[in-house]
Amino acid sequence: MENFYLKNHSVMKNPAKLLLLTVVLFIVTSCGGKKAIYEGTAEQLNNEVLEELSKKSGFSFFGGTNYDKVFDILKEIQIRYPYTKYAALAELRSGDVYFKRKEYMQAAEEYENFITNHPGHQELDYAIYRLGLCYYEMKAGKDRNHSKPLNAIKWFTLLKQTYPDSQYVEQIQEKIDKSRKILAERELYLGNFYKKKKNYEAAEQRYKNVLENYSDTEYVEEARKLLLETQGKLSEQSS
Repeated sequence: MENFYLKNHSVMKNPAKLLLLTVVLFIVTSCGGKKAIYEGTAEQLNNEVLEELSKKSGFSFFGGTNYDKVFDILKEIQIRYPYTKYAALAELRSGDVYFKRKEYMQAAEEYENFITNHPGHQELDYAIYRLGLCYYEMKAGKDRNHSKPLNAIKWFTLLKQTYPDSQYVEQIQEKIDKSRKILAERELYLGNFYKKKKNYEAAEQRYKNVLENYSDTEYVEEARKLLLETQGKLSEQSS
């Protein structure tokens, strides 16, 4: 008993030891038992997620979406209700959260995982639409990698072909056209780059690409004119 008193008396006289003991006790008591963060049925939790996602963008204390809360609820649904339809929807909503945060690459990964894991899901058309939208929003400049607009066209086209009656189809044609315009502009830009460097063969191929693959864009006449100029330069070189 005397030893116990002396040990505790020593701790009380040492502020650093006292602080450390307080922190350790807090951690031990906090980890003693884990309760569910959010209560409710799977449907109620799903509705709470939708309510949060419907809020405007911005800081949560200004009335915006509380993203940490949404992620916690989605995790709660998957842990507590793994065999319900809401577990699959939680995967889909994860993509929605990243999309709203403008983290399009992460959102694309979530949507693609959902498409792979739930090929017969009733919201598959929505997932395909949102996946195409991710790549559309990530579209690069004319001098950069062209995979983003190509992927946007790929997924939007799949949506049109697989779900022609989907409510999202009418929203994608303009985005397909804009993506094709970006790709045509990029080909023209590269053609001009090679032409300036006097690499006329490479320039010729780029201008031909515009005429053959993007004949529905506004760059056709310019590409045709530049192609004739480039072919004239090639003739001069060969003569």
